[in-house]
Amino acid sequence: MGKKKKFILFLTAAIIAAVAGLFYFRQSNQVNNLEKLKSDYPALASYVDSVIKWENKLKEDEARVESYATLGLAWKSLADQVCNLKISDCEKYYADALKIYEKAVEVTKRRNTLFLMNAGNMARYLKDYAKTEDYYREAISVAPGDTTLYLTLGELYEYDMKKTKEEIIALYDEGAKRVMNPAPLESAKKGYLERNP
Repeated sequence: MGKKKKFILFLTAAIIAAVAGLFYFRQSNQVNNLEKLKSDYPALASYVDSVIKWENKLKEDEARVESYATLGLAWKSLADQVCNLKISDCEKYYADALKIYEKAVEVTKRRNTLFLMNAGNMARYLKDYAKTEDYYREAISVAPGDTTLYLTLGELYEYDMKKTKEEIIALYDEGAKRVMNPAPLESAKKGYLERNP
């Protein structure tokens, strides 16, 4: 084997080793940070343990969709508790939940409204309203007859994105045409118009 081929083989092996080392470092660093959080705040122990447990379960079987749902919820629950305790990094845990839900969106080929909505919800916690809207809209495209999807998007438009009256009314009208029972959307529209004459 020539010197050039040996060098390329060596370089390839070095890159693979570096990537593997970085992945291991990040994983062990995350576990260390969680263990420190648990020791600093014993009230969070069960939340941290749940995250670690489901991270390990997901590693065992990355195709098991239920593990994504449970791990995402574990990260979200930890984030909620960290925020309640006013610990500085609570947004980081919402971001971790978002990453899990985004992986699940891909694993389910973007056809599962639970993961689309949960990804949108985590983006909303992180105040990334454009991403939230994209996920909510995508969920509506998957299940256009689901009333709750329109109601959730309507709340985002009204309270977070401060969309125009025309845009909000158009959303409720769009949904009312597509769902089996338009009464909840008509009621939401009426309530919105009463709040915003």
